[in-house]
Amino acid sequence: MKKLSGKFLFLFVLILIFMPGVLSAEATSVRLVIDGIEVPDLTAPPIILNDRTLVPVREVFERVGGVVGWHSGHRQVSLFYGDDVLVLTIDEINANLNGTFIEMDIPAIIYNDRTMVPLRFPAEVFGFDVDWDSTERAAFVNSTGNGNGNGANTNTGTNEPEVLSAFSEIPYIPLPPRAELPKNEDESPTLPEKYEDTVSDNEELPWESIPGTDELPPPGVTVSQGENSSNLARNISASAIQTMAFPQTTISTLQTPLETGTAAYVIRATSAISEVQHFLLPDNRLVVDIHNAVALISGDFYAPGIVPVSGVRASQFSQTPRVTRVVFDVVGSAEYSISLSADRMLLTVSFSQNRINNVFAHSDAYSDTLVIQGEVLPAINISTEGFPHFITVNIDNSKMDAVSGVFANGIFATGFSTGERDDGTAYVRVYVRDNWPSFSLASSANSVAFMMHRGVSGVRYDSVNRELRISRDFDMNIHELAQINDYLNFRYTFVLPPSADVLGRGDISVLDGFINSVSLARDDSGHVHLSFNKARVLTFSIHEDENYYIIRAHLPREVSPFIVVIDPGHGGSAPGAIQNGVTEKELALAVSQMVMHFLEADPFITAYMTRRDDTYVSLLNRAEFANNIDADLFVSIHANAAEIRRGVINPEVHGIETWYTVGELEAAANNSMNSRRLAEIVQRNKIRTTGANDRGIKNAPNFVVLRETRMPAVLLELGFLTNTAEAARLSDSAYQLQLAQAIYQSIVEAFADNPPKR
Repeated sequence: MKKLSGKFLFLFVLILIFMPGVLSAEATSVRLVIDGIEVPDLTAPPIILNDRTLVPVREVFERVGGVVGWHSGHRQVSLFYGDDVLVLTIDEINANLNGTFIEMDIPAIIYNDRTMVPLRFPAEVFGFDVDWDSTERAAFVNSTGNGNGNGANTNTGTNEPEVLSAFSEIPYIPLPPRAELPKNEDESPTLPEKYEDTVSDNEELPWESIPGTDELPPPGVTVSQGENSSNLARNISASAIQTMAFPQTTISTLQTPLETGTAAYVIRATSAISEVQHFLLPDNRLVVDIHNAVALISGDFYAPGIVPVSGVRASQFSQTPRVTRVVFDVVGSAEYSISLSADRMLLTVSFSQNRINNVFAHSDAYSDTLVIQGEVLPAINISTEGFPHFITVNIDNSKMDAVSGVFANGIFATGFSTGERDDGTAYVRVYVRDNWPSFSLASSANSVAFMMHRGVSGVRYDSVNRELRISRDFDMNIHELAQINDYLNFRYTFVLPPSADVLGRGDISVLDGFINSVSLARDDSGHVHLSFNKARVLTFSIHEDENYYIIRAHLPREVSPFIVVIDPGHGGSAPGAIQNGVTEKELALAVSQMVMHFLEADPFITAYMTRRDDTYVSLLNRAEFANNIDADLFVSIHANAAEIRRGVINPEVHGIETWYTVGELEAAANNSMNSRRLAEIVQRNKIRTTGANDRGIKNAPNFVVLRETRMPAVLLELGFLTNTAEAARLSDSAYQLQLAQAIYQSIVEAFADNPPKR
């Protein structure tokens, strides 16, 4: 940890640790003395609650030239002083000091609607003194002390929280990893245990391990993070990737430089990545480990001449814990950087600096937007150290080729300036008016939009409990609210009455891996649409107490005993079989909608569809959708066609069949049902209900939607469109209804025979 200034250490003393104890209802005033001078006229004077001293840190901090920030969405207090920043989260024991993890005994709290940040002085670490004099009822702080104490009676239970109002929105600053790389006796970092392949001798990985991706460094080898000799690659990443707690994700694609058009590889995940670790081996292999991630990528990837890489390989390195490993054979002393996108779904490994080639601004009646375009997606973070005059958008590992500009008719901003620093970081500084904005982020292929908008009042999101609290400043009947569950677009909307307009309009940025943002807008009828823009499929409940309307977000498995995904085959530009006047994609959708009708009427089953209209959805996306929901069953609905030889149909073949495969992904799922058993149940019910020809169940190890799903999955062939009689039956809505009933009954039977484990 770098050496901190004396003033900042004093401020750190004012907020670090709140000793255990239950707050009493009685509060007694005390004095606060800093370096021998009593601090007077505080709006919230120091008090004692249950023998603990609490202090209004915001006022104290600002007295010595610091800046306090507040992020209401994440309930975070940030203290800025010079180049130092300390971040505390309400009700969380973990703090962030200059990117270093600190674990507190007791978290910051909210008491009587005031933010109280705890204090305890770690004299043994910093050499400063905080003492309590019970006779004078005074807390003494000596910012130049030596750790020996300066008060008559030392009380190690001294604490000082702060009072804080939500006067500004600051960017969410995630906590760093809980542990650093362990050190050996000569202080060189060694690999943590999680790098070891924990798969047992008799356990196979879901894909064959790729040679070269699973070797570990020899014992005692230093893990390089940029301190390399002249002939080895060098890490020039301007900032580390912070670890955050997200659900398991899936690594779906790896784009090579030929696909990205730059000297960068882009690794795409289906949801937020929780942890990335990387190290350089002595033979110049760059190893990138993505934790809590299932790999759908495997094998060798192309290494074109535009990058200093001779080979790239990926594999599922570890099953328990799940680690996806990507290895780059770097040539010579190349420079590289590794960064995550704002939504943590794109991991970029670049062998050249990103060039920011365009920065421009535009405004409308509601917001000001700054758009930053690069050769690849810029990796940015927001700094509010310039409050209340400017906001800085820092761009990791980038060169700045764009020029400064203005916001024409800007509501919040007047202009922006561009530049770059010696550490390889580019930046854009946005100059704001007196009305400091709320802000949020959005990203596309190679650009990031930084949006400043009107603040939303009376709404606070609690990421710990996944709750949105709305102050009861207006009346509404929560039992009569219209709700729109657009889960395929990851959006859930509550339609509030016009009186909810008192909440304002705009966005609340969350980015916690579950919800990206919450937006408030007004429709033409005057109703307020409160929308959750999600990172994954969630369901919501609403209740109320004396002070708030409370909307809670749930993972489907948290509230539903049974979850099934219905997959209408084909769609859009993939029509499937077209024979005898019947199109497979239309038939599959019609039957799927009937199945959904039965499922949605069942109070115990939650059902989703991979498509609800004539839309193309890739096979991999269908499987990923079911995996991200963590569904219990997956049912894909199709129709068949038969050929004697290519292009020549066989009109004689007819009947119903069901396909399945049992793979490692399903075997790892927490479910006692398996795909073969599910196939047997569905096939039996279809035949019994329709009387069709029984073509049995069949194993299909290479069907993507069966192979890549992590739950029991089946693909149903409802009949042959190439058979005239069967096509006629399949086009009849009454026969379709019979099939739908059989499928629904099979799902119910499967759940009854083998209830999923929760």
